[in-house]
Amino acid sequence: MEELTSEVKGNPRQSLFTEIIRSRGDTLTAQDPSVRPIKSGDLKKTTKSRKNNVTLGPTRERRFQLTSVAIEYLERFSQVKVRRSFPLTSVECVEDDKDNTQVFRLVFQKTVMVLEASSPEDATEWVQKIKDVWAQWHATPTPTDSLLCTSMEAEHEEELTERASAAETATNDISTVVEDPCDDYSSSYAPVAEDTLKYKYHWRRGLIKRRVQQQPPRLERLLSNKQTESKAYEKLHTEYAMIKYPHKKWSIPSEKLLHIDKDNLHIMWRRLGLSDFHMTKTLPFHRIWEIREGQCTKWFHHFPYEEVDGQSFSLIFEEEKHGGRYVGLSSLDLICDNPDHYKEWIEGLVAMISGPRQSVWNTLYPSTDPSILWLKRLWTTKHDNHELSERATMALLLAIHPSCDVGLAKQLIRIANLHQCSSTTNYGHALLWDGFTVLFNLMCENGRLLQMFKSYTKAYPTLGLTKEEFGDFLIEECSWRRGDCTRTTLQRMMRHHDHNHNSFKKYAAKNRPFEFNIAMTKPLLTYAGFLSFLRSSDNAISEKEEKLEDMDQPLSHYFINSSHNTYLEGHQLNGISSCEAYIRALLQGCRCIEIDCWDGALREAILIYHGHTLTTKLGFTAVIRTIRDYAFHMSLYPVIISIENHCCSTNQKLMARHFLEIMGDVLCTENIVETEGRERLPSPTELQGKIILKGTFKKEVKAAMSSFSTETSLPAYLVKSRSTIISDEQLTSDENQDMVSIYGLDAPKMVAQDDQETTFVEDTEKDLEKLVVYCRSISIKPWSWSKQRETSVSEMFSFGEPSAMKLCKNSPQEMLACTERQLVRTYPKGTRFDSSNYDPTLMWGCGMHMVALNFQTPDVWMHLNQAFFRQNGGCGYVLKPEVMRRSSQSSVEYSPFMTEPHPDIPTVDLEIELISGQQLCPYKKKCVSLTVDIQTFGIPADKSAMPQASHDSAFWPQWERGKFVYSRRKILMPELCLVYFRVEVQYSTGNPQLFGQNCIQLLSLKPVLVTSVGVLVTSVGVLVTSEGVLVTSVDLPITSPSNQCECLVTSVGVLVTSVVVLVTSVCVLVTNVGVLAFPATKSIPTLSGVKFVPLRTSGGELIQGSGLFVKITKETSISAAGVSSAAPVKQLRSRPHLTHQANVEESLN
Repeated sequence: MEELTSEVKGNPRQSLFTEIIRSRGDTLTAQDPSVRPIKSGDLKKTTKSRKNNVTLGPTRERRFQLTSVAIEYLERFSQVKVRRSFPLTSVECVEDDKDNTQVFRLVFQKTVMVLEASSPEDATEWVQKIKDVWAQWHATPTPTDSLLCTSMEAEHEEELTERASAAETATNDISTVVEDPCDDYSSSYAPVAEDTLKYKYHWRRGLIKRRVQQQPPRLERLLSNKQTESKAYEKLHTEYAMIKYPHKKWSIPSEKLLHIDKDNLHIMWRRLGLSDFHMTKTLPFHRIWEIREGQCTKWFHHFPYEEVDGQSFSLIFEEEKHGGRYVGLSSLDLICDNPDHYKEWIEGLVAMISGPRQSVWNTLYPSTDPSILWLKRLWTTKHDNHELSERATMALLLAIHPSCDVGLAKQLIRIANLHQCSSTTNYGHALLWDGFTVLFNLMCENGRLLQMFKSYTKAYPTLGLTKEEFGDFLIEECSWRRGDCTRTTLQRMMRHHDHNHNSFKKYAAKNRPFEFNIAMTKPLLTYAGFLSFLRSSDNAISEKEEKLEDMDQPLSHYFINSSHNTYLEGHQLNGISSCEAYIRALLQGCRCIEIDCWDGALREAILIYHGHTLTTKLGFTAVIRTIRDYAFHMSLYPVIISIENHCCSTNQKLMARHFLEIMGDVLCTENIVETEGRERLPSPTELQGKIILKGTFKKEVKAAMSSFSTETSLPAYLVKSRSTIISDEQLTSDENQDMVSIYGLDAPKMVAQDDQETTFVEDTEKDLEKLVVYCRSISIKPWSWSKQRETSVSEMFSFGEPSAMKLCKNSPQEMLACTERQLVRTYPKGTRFDSSNYDPTLMWGCGMHMVALNFQTPDVWMHLNQAFFRQNGGCGYVLKPEVMRRSSQSSVEYSPFMTEPHPDIPTVDLEIELISGQQLCPYKKKCVSLTVDIQTFGIPADKSAMPQASHDSAFWPQWERGKFVYSRRKILMPELCLVYFRVEVQYSTGNPQLFGQNCIQLLSLKPVLVTSVGVLVTSVGVLVTSEGVLVTSVDLPITSPSNQCECLVTSVGVLVTSVVVLVTSVCVLVTNVGVLAFPATKSIPTLSGVKFVPLRTSGGELIQGSGLFVKITKETSISAAGVSSAAPVKQLRSRPHLTHQANVEESLN
């Protein structure tokens, strides 16, 4: 084991498996010394079905060998090479034949093997020896084994006694409940009489013993255990013949066979005449965004077949395009052979897909290891009759890890076959599902995680962790509270994460029956289950994406997820315009989208495209209908349509009529700010289910360019149509400056003066103007902050990227004051022809609400935007930090360029140590090396990066302790800080390519302090439990215990109800147990935890089975000097885990 403490060096093809074999010694050899032969001889074999007693195959004579582990039969003549193996754990019983004394039977789960010996004495000897060895693996509890069950029962004896005494004390209390310590979740029972209580707990002990002895369920049985609703999709497990449309213009539709695997993980299809499936011919359910009925995709339009439109449907998913430069929606287009099959598929798929990007396995396997789901998907494409042949296993292993050594891989396959708990039907070293998971975990049995696991296994070093040892690991390595590590919780997690690793228990027991019985009867967490726990959602790296923020603040108090030129799927000059781009943006939580409206031929139609370029064109009404249909799929909060209008007055009237007719009541047409005389914008809650129009108006514009002749070499980009609603780009001189310099014109003559406009505007009707109520974009030229303060809150400002950067750097305080009451939007500069994006963090730091990005480009800035708006349930609105919402009330001014801690903002010390990785290379692709980057993004003072970590192996790379550590002290603005993980792989040719990434908001990054009533970690503040205990780094005195009230924690400090609290340099908390006083600045205890960072594709979808193991350490310093008693109350009303919430709200009102 000494080799494990240093980095693996040498040949990367052999280093992994060589280290595994060295770490395990003789147990990883085909000739395991614990496997001893007991008896051998020739027997006649006949196999029959256990269900109907039908003979399966002819009777043949074989050479059998009984070992301490299995019954094997060998090659006819060599007697050396094992042909097949029947583990004794797979034998249910051994029976004698009463009619023929030379015959005996071995009963398996589905078959019966009838064996005939040469004589009755030989048969008797075979039966006796088989029963003796079989009894060791299936023994009724011996005194030692029964002691294990007794000790298991004794673990609950104290708890049962306490509950019995509690029930005796409260026999008349109707609310008394008895919790079952063995159930997956707590159960409530009615109170029982004293005479029946003893019998009830006696029955409980029997239940505990039976549950300990039974085997955990297999993955295939989870469906019946977890899903209780309609199972219409079970019909789809059989193959259906369908017409599948290709995604190539020169191909024609063809017939395929489709079905869903029995674990409901993905849809599989294959060509007629082929028996094998491939991973490239599958579509996982977690990738499906929408089920679209009818022929409503562009591929159906290439080969229209309207006669069967009622039997056609499409499955919409996301994929990379143009070599990974862009990301967009794609579809699996199918036509069923008859209406009945179409109905079955639609009903089954609707039952599977519960909403956009929500598939059945999210609810069916809520905390299952994603690597297990990924392995199961691989398994379903390759297995034959629920097992893999040795050849198929080798092919799959090389696809998972292309650089592995073939000889060592064959050896590991033999070892996995040797330790299976069930028998196989194929010849050679075939693997069942359990054996396949053993093979995968064998390749992961090395490195620092194995060292960490062994450092906690004291009672059973080779078998696994007991509940107490697992609890110690959670407390010391994952920062769990001891009160949360209950027996029920620990046993539930251990049973759940180990249920796919029965054969690994046999491997861990080194083929010793006694240790195997211990592993199967006593609740132990094996190393394989330990890894499954680390990768599962029970050990998630971030908080669940639940809606926790207050949505009753004005719109100007939120960041809004925004898109630029939403209609484009690629390049700004020659890209494709598509309604699918609007669908993708809205399903990603975008709440501000853009439409560029232009006159069609002879001004008879309204088109949407990037004007004066080669982009394709869309119809106006088609886009509006698409927005209406998909606006509120992901969120009910308002959608803003940014109109860049280049249409004539006639088409503007037509646009207004289309908006009213198509949108109907969804369109927001009433301005309550003006009608009710408000001084702030309405809240997202008040505008739920509404679509808001944004436009720019000029009431009267003269021909400002009269001194410039239109007959000169004016580029087409600057020749605008007549309009009263003009674009944001027309209001920004910097934008036109970029375009003019590209065309080589004399820029000062055209745009040097701010009062010159490149657009001619004529008077038109006010139909369209009346529909723009809250987002009236205006221009102030030259820019003046004093004029800005005189504008209405219903008016907003739009800045191009250069102008926004300039204002943020020169006037950050004025911009913060502006964004506190009015909306501000920014968009990329016009020279970004490749649809690249810009850094949005500086704009967020200055309070700008709508930082519009090109959603089709999956660059690092888009990754930051996706991570930032995963907060608040992904609704598209994120509440600003308190200091940005109340900058005028703060004693100290906040600035995005600050270099010292702000008194109202806590600082966070962050340390991330890279431990190892898993499957950091695409399926069936061999990479030469990989690099891992860890960075933080935020305000300028919070940006930093770790030196790149590289490795030669992509399957299970290991890094030395303390070698690659990201350390950052005093993160000044944690609410705007994002932690970015990025993995790039280098192939034999070409440049490094992005394999996966993940970006996580710092405050949602685990570990966090967990109390008995939930997670009470806020953006700023102090932690208070339901008992009123303040969690700090020191013990605090408690005085005046007679004072009783309830307390909450806000984002800027402490909010105490029912009493008046003075906030001074010494913070005072009044809780339900007394008054707590502590100094003004304290630190929450340092929290650390080992976490698994799942990787995402460039588009943001999770990659199953791939990620990084890291150790995260966080420490938050809280300053109470700037705590304000005017903190908003409603911010915490949506937090379901707060205790006595109803009483608190009543007292506040």
